[in-house]
Amino acid sequence: MQPRTIALAVAAAVIVIAGAGYWWWSSRASTPSPVVPVAHAPAQSPTEAPPAIETPPEPSVRLPALNDSDPFIREQVGALSERLNDWLSQDELVRRFAVVIDNGAVGEIPRRQLAFLAPAGRFAVVERDDHIFVDPAGYARYDSFVDTVLSVPPEQAAALLKTLAPLLRQALGELGPREPDPMSAIRAAVRQALQTPELHGDVELTQPKVMYRYADQSVESLPPLQKQLIRMGPDNVGRLKAYLRELQKFL
Repeated sequence: MQPRTIALAVAAAVIVIAGAGYWWWSSRASTPSPVVPVAHAPAQSPTEAPPAIETPPEPSVRLPALNDSDPFIREQVGALSERLNDWLSQDELVRRFAVVIDNGAVGEIPRRQLAFLAPAGRFAVVERDDHIFVDPAGYARYDSFVDTVLSVPPEQAAALLKTLAPLLRQALGELGPREPDPMSAIRAAVRQALQTPELHGDVELTQPKVMYRYADQSVESLPPLQKQLIRMGPDNVGRLKAYLRELQKFL
């Protein structure tokens, strides 16, 4: 397989890191909330210089028009990544990428875009002495996903993201950013993920109604992205963060 094809096949996995920890955080299934584009900072005053927007190098492949890009993505990704078949069956794939990185850059979770990542079964808990804790056995449900992401050379992943930057810039522009910069948004999403704490030992929960919450308010108050990543378990979070640090070097 050619390096270019490998990189294209990994596009979804790399961008999905921004929300890889998503699952149903309740004792029973619930309806995913609709994606709401995240509000961006107000425009700068005329006296402030606008931020520099990176112009990625001309891609080595001829990209299709955004509205016609689904077959291109499916052809390149579908042949190599069975894990993403459910996601690839949807439409507007590049626009879905854009929602993930736009939300992830500010620590939000685009639940509808990442619902295909939810593992089978309910969120696992254990009860001891009238207290509720995360069941560490549930972390293993994400081992295979993390193994897949880590198998991708970070340099090729970064090259792929830069190749897709023109399409992502157009899709981000439709979400409302004043001057969309996909590579800056991706770096911001990576930084959000890297700030995720790795919780070892017992992780206590509360259940005031249907949804579980972290008993530790300092954890419960974290951005949604980081709270979802925590649910993958400290080992998986540590492995992903090590990968993202390598990826940062090439972004």
